Amino acid sequence: MTGDRVGRKVAQALAAALLAGLVVSGNAVAQVTDQEAKRQIEESYDVEVLGVREGEIDGRAVWLVTVMLPPGDYNTAFMVSNLAIDRQTGDLVPSFRHRESGYDLPGGLRSDKSGLRPDAVRSRPWR
Repeated sequence: MTGDRVGRKVAQALAAALLAGLVVSGNAVAQVTDQEAKRQIEESYDVEVLGVREGEIDGRAVWLVTVMLPPGDYNTAFMVSNLAIDRQTGDLVPSFRHRESGYDLPGGLRSDKSGLRPDAVRSRPWR
């Protein structure tokens, strides 16, 4: 091979490597930062963000955002909630998930009364 051909081959290899690097780094740039998640939630829902931390829901990387409703003359003033934001897309992750037997509530919120004694179940109304 002559020097011109070698130079062209090297240039083609470098261009291919550069293009592959741009494609790979394009995926990394698409991730939402914690500050972007905070800004998005504050603008969309008129809440105060108290904190943002990393988390995982169903194998999905998320930002767990703790929010508080503003003060006011209504029953839910100062109510604190947690929202999940997908770190790849920036979409809000729903709290309820469809399962084979219906909805699954997040965390410890379960309406299953099977572990209670029968007299305890009858002692108060369940809604």
